[in-house]
Amino acid sequence: MKLLRPLNPNGHIPTLQDGDLVLWESLAINLYLARRYDRGLWPKTIEDEGRAFQWSIWAMTELEEPLLTVLSNRVFYPEAQRDAKKADDAAARFTGPLGVLNGALKGGSYLLGDTFTVADLNVASVLTWAPPAGLDLGAAPNAQAWLGRCTARPALARAMAA
Repeated sequence: MKLLRPLNPNGHIPTLQDGDLVLWESLAINLYLARRYDRGLWPKTIEDEGRAFQWSIWAMTELEEPLLTVLSNRVFYPEAQRDAKKADDAAARFTGPLGVLNGALKGGSYLLGDTFTVADLNVASVLTWAPPAGLDLGAAPNAQAWLGRCTARPALARAMAA
């Protein structure tokens, strides 16, 4: 971690250096890369840009905490450090944001319409932790089908193989 300190004062990853620009925080990095090197991920209208920011921030503020609390207390922490009550409480809280996402996807293939964008990338990157956490997406069929579309993309397969 010491090597990262000159680039990221938190000493964490991810950290991106693109020329003279240094960015840290995955959300900021994804938004920057999607806009800077647009390969179809950046929204086409200013309204959709606003929605991409909205969904990206929403994933970090509403979806991520309960999901990671469940995952930590059911999978990541050693058995002796796991708190079943925290996991169960977080699983119950997770249903709220999952319902919001499921409703938003009613009648649409992706968050901003028929095209996969950085909004889908950012939200899906959080929601992919649900199955390993033991969280069932079956009660949210729109979100479940959307996550399947997002994770079946050839670009993800290429990234995972790299």
